[in-house]
Amino acid sequence: MTAAAPKPPLERDPELAEVVSDAMDVVSNPTDLLVTLLALTIATAVGVLVTRKLKQKLGHQRPILLTLVEYLCTPALTLLTLGGLSLLGGSFDNPLIGLAGTLLMLFLAIRVFGAVVELLFRPTLPLKIMLRAVTVVAWLALVVGVFVDRSQTLAKFYGASFEFGGIKISSQGLIGGLISGVVIAIVALWGDKSVTKLLRRSRTLQPNFILALSRIFSVAIWIAATLTIFAVSNINITALAAFGGALGIGLGLGLQKLAASYISGLIVLFEQSVRVGDNIVSNSVSGRVTRMTVRYTMIRTRDGVEAIVPNDLLTNNVIVNQSWSDRNLRLVCGVLVKGDADLALARELFVQAMSAQSRVLQDPAPHMYITGVNDKGIQLDGHFWISDPENGQNNVASDIYDAVLTAFRHNGIQLVAQ
Repeated sequence: MTAAAPKPPLERDPELAEVVSDAMDVVSNPTDLLVTLLALTIATAVGVLVTRKLKQKLGHQRPILLTLVEYLCTPALTLLTLGGLSLLGGSFDNPLIGLAGTLLMLFLAIRVFGAVVELLFRPTLPLKIMLRAVTVVAWLALVVGVFVDRSQTLAKFYGASFEFGGIKISSQGLIGGLISGVVIAIVALWGDKSVTKLLRRSRTLQPNFILALSRIFSVAIWIAATLTIFAVSNINITALAAFGGALGIGLGLGLQKLAASYISGLIVLFEQSVRVGDNIVSNSVSGRVTRMTVRYTMIRTRDGVEAIVPNDLLTNNVIVNQSWSDRNLRLVCGVLVKGDADLALARELFVQAMSAQSRVLQDPAPHMYITGVNDKGIQLDGHFWISDPENGQNNVASDIYDAVLTAFRHNGIQLVAQ
């Protein structure tokens, strides 16, 4: 750990140095210090109590006003109360209270910036909490900067730095990186969501293209945000590159299957060989694609089970896409009738049973074929098409079989027992 001697901010601002010097003289007087602490306590208590009452009245019906109250009400009321006490004169009018008012004004300015960021970019709850905490950290860092020349301990902390693996990090850089990092993360998250929404509004892009492009833009935005945070933190990115390269090789070897799934996902999305809503057969999984991400594809099987298939399996194996050219799917129902049966009547009844089903398409129309003749009987297979295989296939086949058996019984056509 090495300590560098930073140039004190007070040397650049003589007026502030004089205010701090006069305030320190008040601290040496116990009576004035006690009165000042009492004034600060009263002012803070007024700000906190009034803010709590306003929040209770607003509730959650007016989120914008509630955000402004949470950010600004307490410091603003504390500052106004402290100014009112100073106007009373006497012991309440001293340089220490004036310095406290100056610091409160700086805190109020920082909180205004935080409120603007939250209202503009609407961060998620964790980032919202971090943003509010960062406004306090930024103010404390500013206070430390004001008093850094009056304390050797603060000076060492303010100028401390250390090296790790060729990467030099300073305490000022860490604080700056923390403060700016939260704001950059909020802006990056907002940019990520905005790009995704903009792509989804497009009427010319296919859903697969939208998903792939949104993921690519998301990665690019977060890489740019990370590099910006490193730059603000004064971290040497060149030195970090060697460490990142070694780490990348290790992760690449350990997570090569995961990386293959992501790359395959982008290939599948851009090629559109598989789309949401398609009926596909992948190895032993058969069903309808219900969701696609960059890493995996979710298939809902005919049993109602969701199967998660890594995307690298879709690029390395043969995939039967039953919905590639259209959504029509051909199904086959077969029966074995006795050799002396009236085949013309049996075929006519079978076609009528298939045509009577509402889900069976009439174009192409159902057809009957004799697909086998043996000593047991004659095999009749009915071929028909449906356009909604996601609604089930066995159910429509069951309805056809039920209608065929009823018609055969009424017309004396007997089946062969197998």
